[in-house]
This record gives sequence, structure tokens and C-alpha cells, in this order.
Amino acid sequence: MNRLASPGFRRLLALTLVVVLGLVVLAGPVLGYTAERDDVAAQREELARIQAENERLDARLSSIRDPAQIERIARDEYGLVAVGEESYVVLPRATAGVDLPRAWPFEVLAGSVATASASP
Repeated sequence: MNRLASPGFRRLLALTLVVVLGLVVLAGPVLGYTAERDDVAAQREELARIQAENERLDARLSSIRDPAQIERIARDEYGLVAVGEESYVVLPRATAGVDLPRAWPFEVLAGSVATASASP
């Protein structure tokens, strides 16, 4: 009797075929599941980062609501003053000199510009 025609070989061949088809059919969902699991882990990390940032911003918001803090920010960052106060801005002395070309008519002006920039 031929071994290929035996019932045991046919059963083994059918069982092998069923197992291979089962693996092929299940491979897609299993790969999709692992990809989704990785995506969920990444989203959880992102959520934890965002929640930490929200807590930091909530703490800053509560500190900014303090009237003394509001006044400090208004004065330091925006130059605002209270009613009845006057604001003065003192500019620093200019340190950069004037660079004139060494050609007529600038050579005539060079002396008087140097004198004017040197005086306080």
C-alpha cells in the first residue's frame, strides 16, 4: 500500500493544514493586539506627563492669584505703577562710539563727534 494514500498520513496532512491555517488566521489579530498594547502604554506615559504638567500649572495659577504677586508682576514685567505714583526710567549711558568713514565730509566731523560723545 502506498504511504501517501494511507489514512494516517491523510489525517496528519489535514491536521498540519488546519494548524497552519489557524496560525495564519490568528497572526493578524495577535500582531494587532501587541501593537495596540504598545500604543496604550505610550498613551499612558503621555497622560502621566500631561497630568504632571497640569499639576505644575495649577500650583503656579494659585500663586499668581495672590494680590501681592499680581502687583509684583505688574511692576516688574509691565512697568505699571499704582494710582498717584510716578514712573521714571533711567537709561544707561551709551557706550558705543560713532564709527565714521575716513573720507570727506566725515573727517571734518570726526573731532566734534568725538568731543560730544566723550562729554557726560
